[in-house]
Amino acid sequence: MTLHQLKAFVSVAKFKSFTLAGEELRLHQPSVSTAIRGLERHLEAKLFETLGRKVHLTRAGEELLQITEEILPKLGSLKERLAEVMGLKKGKIKVGGSALAAATFLPVAVQKFKQEHPGIEVCLKIDRSYVLERKLLEGDLDLAILGWPIRSSLLMGEPYREEKIVTIAPPNHALTKRDSVSLQLLAKEPLIIHEKGSNLRDMVERSFLERGISFTPVLEIDFQFGGRDTVRRMVESGLGIGFLPKCHVVGDVEAGRLKVLKVPELNLKTTMHIAVHKNRLRLSVLQAFIDFLRHYKDKQ
Repeated sequence: MTLHQLKAFVSVAKFKSFTLAGEELRLHQPSVSTAIRGLERHLEAKLFETLGRKVHLTRAGEELLQITEEILPKLGSLKERLAEVMGLKKGKIKVGGSALAAATFLPVAVQKFKQEHPGIEVCLKIDRSYVLERKLLEGDLDLAILGWPIRSSLLMGEPYREEKIVTIAPPNHALTKRDSVSLQLLAKEPLIIHEKGSNLRDMVERSFLERGISFTPVLEIDFQFGGRDTVRRMVESGLGIGFLPKCHVVGDVEAGRLKVLKVPELNLKTTMHIAVHKNRLRLSVLQAFIDFLRHYKDKQ
């Protein structure tokens, strides 16, 4: 069923004549007849019947006319509406971000993008990277900033930003007086870190195990129960040594609530990645947001 067929159908119904319909549409009468026959085959219904010299709608034709008169005006404006989307005047994208992205740049970047394109609606969801990756694959997100490299062949992406992982301690802790702290010495302290499955936890634990040092945290923090804020507060309270991206503790360090330990063996950085589903790359609104993020990164 095509727009051409529907227009021919409405014209024939209006004039009760294939010939007059052809004149209105600037088509030969056989072309109009062909369009109507094609529509009838598609719908498996007779739309017109001939009474004398005029054609009249059947019951099925009357039903189709009512529906068609409702949708044709919308279809007529479809081209203009799509042009607005292609011109970034309208549209909607669903963006996901890891906790790290949310704490560093993503909410501000989204706000600035919306200021530049006020007709574009951006829905933002913050969650764990593995949840965001699953939602990309299920089509619930158009783009996500993940805390790790892309794992599925159905996704495409690129490294975006790096953040240094730091070791934090209470300001009065004995280790803060040292110029450097070894992992062997650090392992003797009560350690506080995110639960297994987080990228940060995997990186820190791997650093210990690669050197043959046991990694047994005294506290493992669930992302759903405060995550980074819980780690900061527990370390500040003197319950142990913690590990967090530097951006999460800058304010606490400047205020004297926490100290960053120098651990040469723990020179870690976490890289955020832009990820999109391959099937979504053709969306002009999405491509515009990706280009914006690249430019936004350069300005930071």
